Amino acid sequence: MITRCPSCRTRFRVSTEQLAVRTGQVRCGKCGRIFDALEYLVEESALAAEPAEAQAPIAVASAVVDAQAMDAEAQTLDAEAGRSEPVKPVPAQPARVEPEVEFGAGSFDFGPIAAADPAGRPRRWPWLLGAILLLLVLLAQAAYQYRSAIIVLFPEVKPYAAELCATLGCELPLPRRIELTSIEASDLQADTTNPNIMVLTATLKNRAIFDQQLPMLELTLTNAQDQPLVRRVLTPQDYIGNTAKAQAGFAANTEMVIKVYIEGSQVKATGYRLYLFYP
Repeated sequence: MITRCPSCRTRFRVSTEQLAVRTGQVRCGKCGRIFDALEYLVEESALAAEPAEAQAPIAVASAVVDAQAMDAEAQTLDAEAGRSEPVKPVPAQPARVEPEVEFGAGSFDFGPIAAADPAGRPRRWPWLLGAILLLLVLLAQAAYQYRSAIIVLFPEVKPYAAELCATLGCELPLPRRIELTSIEASDLQADTTNPNIMVLTATLKNRAIFDQQLPMLELTLTNAQDQPLVRRVLTPQDYIGNTAKAQAGFAANTEMVIKVYIEGSQVKATGYRLYLFYP
């Protein structure tokens, strides 16, 4: 029987015994390709019909069998083909076709995989400890920033917060809710004993259910066209006159009557505006 290599087109004479070893799988002795000899069998009558220049000498196919059988078959084929080319001996191999490597299953080798080492696992507890510390710092900053609001929500912690602030050297300011503070009444009149002095009287009210810091007052003197002539900001010390009382704050749900004397001989004011605010 004659078969033909599909790669180099070299023809080979093979025997039934050779084809039975590996179910027809042979290796081309010229280009080394492994192919199915049964699939590429060529009839001898068809070879005789080919032009003379297209006919190539019949070579030997290296079937994957034992070396002695291949050497004997190679000598027979060489004699028939009339060629003096040496036959490429094929070492004995197991009777199996080399499997093609599937893509993704061992296509690349990145070296041996190290055995799992429990001692080499990354330690996560330092990161966890660092996250807890950062959270505690964040909570401490929030508590310091909103310490006044915390005291309003939890009045029972006020003594402890005051003691802690005294230790740390910080202040414990009272809440400042301007929407819960209002001017109930006000009046600006010349002093009956001294016309160059004006007397401002006002009633302030804290409508909150908690103590607040005393607000600041802005007094603006205006002319007949309601245009501002002069403006003055009054601090709690200005309208209370006692620093200790000013620091004590504005008691919850209480009113406070204030009186302030203002020198106004240089200002010919006919009106005024009074506002309260927190800085």
